[in-house]
Amino acid sequence: MVWMPTIEETLKRLATTFTVKDIMVPDADLTIAADDLAAIRVSHDNPDFSVIPIRQNGKLTGYFERDSRGTKKIELNDLISDGTSLLDLVEILEDRQFSFVLSQRQIEGYVHYSDLNHHLVKLAFYVMLEALERVALDSIRGRDDPESLKRDLDPSRFEQVEAAYKRTGDAARSLVSYLNLSDLLRLAAKAGMARVEDSVVKTMKHVRDGAAHVSKNLVSSYDDVKDLATVKRECLRVLGAT
Repeated sequence: MVWMPTIEETLKRLATTFTVKDIMVPDADLTIAADDLAAIRVSHDNPDFSVIPIRQNGKLTGYFERDSRGTKKIELNDLISDGTSLLDLVEILEDRQFSFVLSQRQIEGYVHYSDLNHHLVKLAFYVMLEALERVALDSIRGRDDPESLKRDLDPSRFEQVEAAYKRTGDAARSLVSYLNLSDLLRLAAKAGMARVEDSVVKTMKHVRDGAAHVSKNLVSSYDDVKDLATVKRECLRVLGAT
């Protein structure tokens, strides 16, 4: 018999194996300035960059932030460890748009909320949401026959699922195959699993869509980081309660 890791073990590995060091912009690749005045000029010449680090005497000492009144010294609250997990990073960036990355007492890189579109972050969320769907599906075993689904689903939704099933003809497997994440989580809540608010389920579907497609992003603006953090918390809450 081949041993397979549990969903929880897989998530734990993802959370600890991939860290901010895997997605940060290394110090050597940063667009920097030599002093305060140069930082203003570099910022003007690079409108896509909201932060311009300042390197003096070989070390990053401060940064110019677009729309700020002046340059700022890098403080402890601007720093995170290079061992910070990607899932923890999401919640850190919920409170600020960027951080400098500390490694062995030196600043070795920089991470911005847009770096949450990295494929490793997408992978973590895809696996986490797949795990949530799997747990929801397992929770309705014994309540997934047509009679039970007709009883537990909204009547109009059941008609949609049944129509999709019938259109498939001989290739159809079961009605369950045509349930979406919203359906499964609602049914799972009726079966005793922790409930997820409809608004959060909608956000989960959006995040999974972004995680599953190469051409799509998890975050398109800073406001999306809060949604990503909410999805992370809710997924771990439900998975931790099963």
